Amino acid sequence: MAHSRSLQDLAFRRTRNRLLVIQVVLIAVAAGIAFPMKGMVFGLALLYGGAISIAATLVGAWRLQVATDDATHESALPGSTPGLGGFYSSALLRFLTVVALLAIGLGLLGLHGLALLTGFVVTQSGLLFARPVKAR
Repeated sequence: MAHSRSLQDLAFRRTRNRLLVIQVVLIAVAAGIAFPMKGMVFGLALLYGGAISIAATLVGAWRLQVATDDATHESALPGSTPGLGGFYSSALLRFLTVVALLAIGLGLLGLHGLALLTGFVVTQSGLLFARPVKAR
């Protein structure tokens, strides 16, 4: 059982790292295009939007790892689905992270809205390209 768990952890870390690399590459390409065409202000807002997406990925992955560890160490109550609460709290924390960072970027920092959202969307599209790694 412990061997299987370590393989699952390894697969999780590899999948998370692959997703992060894809997201960094996507935002780097977008910034490489935006800086010469749109200027420094647009490019920095684009990078901030990408950073929001990467931060959300890291927060979500961390919370899912914690929830998975908790579910394997605790005995499930009869009739309950182990880890489901952790999954929902992970999604909620990820959502709140995105909303808070968007509010900071748009409100406090006064970044260019279209650029910020473009960076966020471009980096989020990395989720479409990152396939999970199988535990071997």
